[in-house]
Amino acid sequence: MSTIVEASPVRAPSAAAPSRRDRIVEHLVHCVQATDACDAPFQHAFFKDVFPGDVYGAIMTGLPERSAYRPLNIKRWHNGKGESTRDQLFLSEGEIARIEPSKQDLWADVTSALESDDVRRAVFTKFRHDVAIRLGCRPEDVLAQPMYPSVSLVRDFQDYRIKPHPDGQPRVVTMLFYLPHDTAQGDLGTSLYKKRPFVYRLIGRAFEEIKRFPFLSNSAGAFAVNDCAER
Repeated sequence: MSTIVEASPVRAPSAAAPSRRDRIVEHLVHCVQATDACDAPFQHAFFKDVFPGDVYGAIMTGLPERSAYRPLNIKRWHNGKGESTRDQLFLSEGEIARIEPSKQDLWADVTSALESDDVRRAVFTKFRHDVAIRLGCRPEDVLAQPMYPSVSLVRDFQDYRIKPHPDGQPRVVTMLFYLPHDTAQGDLGTSLYKKRPFVYRLIGRAFEEIKRFPFLSNSAGAFAVNDCAER
């Protein structure tokens, strides 16, 4: 009996295609890094094409049914029939299970990507000077601070607006992803304000709008939260 060992070229295994979750992370990190931040009156930025095109298409066709959401504050936001006009779905708090099963994998991938440390590091690096003010540390120490993300979906159905206000604790950075089907409501979005001089506040004009993040498909507005940040 003999054993024959033959040498033959070894084919390198083909690299596995990155998962949807990893593609979202890579795409969003690149988007954040490639976009300049504005420093005045506080650090903020507006990002375009934040999700890969096919993922954004899947998001728009896979939005959770309304029954998956909970009223955010029905006493404050309701229509003439007493129905909630502002609902929220806390994706980071286990509420993906409220979404119909065929859509859960998509939202699990999106949530995991937005919760990733790579995304956190990219965003905190972009706003490190104002984040340092918020956390009371040096800008170079921002990434070492213990943080956790919170991801949720919010749906506004009717005439939602809110007065200028500072996003308070425990928030460090607020990042709003806009998910419209088209550009028909591009004039809506999120306004950024700064306080007017004292004399203006005496006559009722306490804030001046300095910028409005437009409500555009596949975009996001973000700003650092600290004592000088007012939205």
